[in-house]
Amino acid sequence: MRRILSLLLPLALMLPVSCSKDIEPQQIRTGDEEHTATIQIRASGSAQTKAQNTSDVPLTDGVQRLDLYIFHQTATEDDRHVTLTPDPSGTTEYKIREKKGERVGIIAMANLDADTAEMLASHTLSDFADDYNMPCPIVWTANNFDFDRIPMVGAKDAYFNGDTTVELELRRLMWRVDVGSIVYDPEDERLRGKDVFVKNIAITNIGNHFNPTKSSSIGHFYTWYLFFGNGEYAGSSTGAFGDIDDGFRFYTNAPTGWSQNGTWNPGGPGILNQEYPRTINNNYQIEKGVLNIDATGKYLTATCQSYNVASGQGRLATAGVTTAQSMSVGKSLYGFMGRGCFSTYSAVSAYNKQQPYPKLVIELSIDGVSRFYPIPIIYPQPNTVYQVDKITITGEGSDYSNFFEEKYYATFTISVKDWDELEVNNIDVGVDPITGQPVGGQQN
Repeated sequence: MRRILSLLLPLALMLPVSCSKDIEPQQIRTGDEEHTATIQIRASGSAQTKAQNTSDVPLTDGVQRLDLYIFHQTATEDDRHVTLTPDPSGTTEYKIREKKGERVGIIAMANLDADTAEMLASHTLSDFADDYNMPCPIVWTANNFDFDRIPMVGAKDAYFNGDTTVELELRRLMWRVDVGSIVYDPEDERLRGKDVFVKNIAITNIGNHFNPTKSSSIGHFYTWYLFFGNGEYAGSSTGAFGDIDDGFRFYTNAPTGWSQNGTWNPGGPGILNQEYPRTINNNYQIEKGVLNIDATGKYLTATCQSYNVASGQGRLATAGVTTAQSMSVGKSLYGFMGRGCFSTYSAVSAYNKQQPYPKLVIELSIDGVSRFYPIPIIYPQPNTVYQVDKITITGEGSDYSNFFEEKYYATFTISVKDWDELEVNNIDVGVDPITGQPVGGQQN
């Protein structure tokens, strides 16, 4: 991308949408016939965002920074990056003026860290779509998140055959699970009457990078495929989390050098020139009895709720009580549209066939022993809040945090065979004193 333009507008100078001005005269070219496209950028409506409770962090998230990446179908030398201060009205306008016949693709990204925005500005549209070499990843833990500043994406294309207005919607690069309560009501009598605590509730196996696009064609700028891949799967038989009937089959290729528990240096400016984990809270093929939570700071708050069992926190059931018992959670947990789940699978598997995809994991202490309840998050959707009213514990947990161990059974038939009978009438016993050979040696 050749040109970088930064427009930081003081709030006092912002005008309502109906009164916006063309604020970038340096874009206007003379000579040939030109037309103007007015881009109106809006954030998608969604449920409010929260963390642990209302006293911890603000309940709303919004657009605090806007970065536009403008790509030309013909005059690619004019591709450019523009930084905008969002209009507090909720709709930010930007005007683009181009020669007649040009086609332009506009990618809008909200709430990027400045270093990430700068790195993207130095790359072409082909680089944006290169998910094998991944020259310009959006790294979640590289400050591309806060509870009131969630990264968002959106795109549109514009034809300059006349003046036009283009509406561009932003969607969050996050999904969220709100857990209301946990109920302990096992069907197995052996599990009733136990002393039970909730130790941890966590989102695990979160991919830490998002590749900007899945296509290097402006022809895909009109559809969400550009960011989230194929859509239109139908029916709850897909096993999608929350039984969503249709949505995106989000996928991303494994980039060069990728491994579930690996690290890499994006090599970008500022904070991007350091090692980052490929996966946050990786629990793939972790040993028995372990829930690995490696997120720190705000990412820990976003992905895990822990209880201090030693001090009595998290009590779910009291020893001796055999009826159903519950505890309130009221926690929102966040996932990133990184290397997420793009196929259906079961939480029950053999150790060497478990899946490395995102899961919601409940860790209980039952009479002092940790047991895990991993819940697959299949086809998580961007900009979506999954409101889980309650999670009911009805059966035995797992020794492993990432899967329920599959048990194999063999059936054996055991019988006692009747005795075989053989008649022996006579046995000659004795040896020749000279030869030492048996005498007779006959058995009759």
